[in-house]
Amino acid sequence: MLLTLTGGDSAFAGMEDPPPLVLLGLQFNHATIILAAIAAIGVYLLVRLLTMGLSRDHPRRGQVIIEMIVNTFLDLTKSTIGPNRGPRYLPYIGTLFLFLWACNMLSLFPVHNSHFGGEPFFDYNANGIYDPGEPFIDMNGDGIHNPGFQLPGFEEPTTDLTLPATLAIIFVLVLGHGSGIRFHGIRGYIKEYFSPGGIIGIGMFPLNVVGKIAELISLSFRIFGNIFGGAIIMSVVSGLLYYFVVPIGMYGYFSVFAGTIQAFVFTMLATTYISMEAAEEVPEEEAA
Repeated sequence: MLLTLTGGDSAFAGMEDPPPLVLLGLQFNHATIILAAIAAIGVYLLVRLLTMGLSRDHPRRGQVIIEMIVNTFLDLTKSTIGPNRGPRYLPYIGTLFLFLWACNMLSLFPVHNSHFGGEPFFDYNANGIYDPGEPFIDMNGDGIHNPGFQLPGFEEPTTDLTLPATLAIIFVLVLGHGSGIRFHGIRGYIKEYFSPGGIIGIGMFPLNVVGKIAELISLSFRIFGNIFGGAIIMSVVSGLLYYFVVPIGMYGYFSVFAGTIQAFVFTMLATTYISMEAAEEVPEEEAA
């Protein structure tokens, strides 16, 4: 059925957001998924650009930049995990930093919400989404409103807790605890939960389990809290001073400097958690 809209000014430009994706009890916002994918693609293209025309004798500027990044995280993994095992984790640690950095830099690009497709409707309560009962133009004649697809505006996807939580699960649970099982065996890994052993170890088991869970929570909230807090401060200050010189400077600070620092801190913490399970044992002669 085609609904004819008559009367005064219409406000049927609003579109509704798709329902969130629920996986393992976590709700994933479609905007977070899209922005994270854009950041990942951006990292891939940037690295491909910087590594074009590699030369040992006449390195280009891009090659120098990528070599500095690689050497920085190579030294980090060697010093925290060990000279032999550390380089194995370099691709994961380096990619984590670049991905988080790209996510935190997205807000620098002035890209706003865009809508593709969908059936227009009268947004009576001006909430920007379609509510049951609001008249709409039924273009396909099925009697069901088609929301279309919304491309989100560029902002930091790390302000959505599900993204830091997912990264924490990958780097603490999968890489960290997986490395513990790999290098110490299942028996040795389980033995850690009964440290320091004996009767005391049995009593310490619940506390050790809570400590392992706390690693995931602390790493997740670390970057989420800082980036989200910076976004709130920017919104408040910009609203009060109407985007004069001070808010613009603060915007650059929170987006570039703080975003880079938080990406590095998150990466460093993830490396530390991995080293707790995968660090090489130092021989007694070298320790002495």
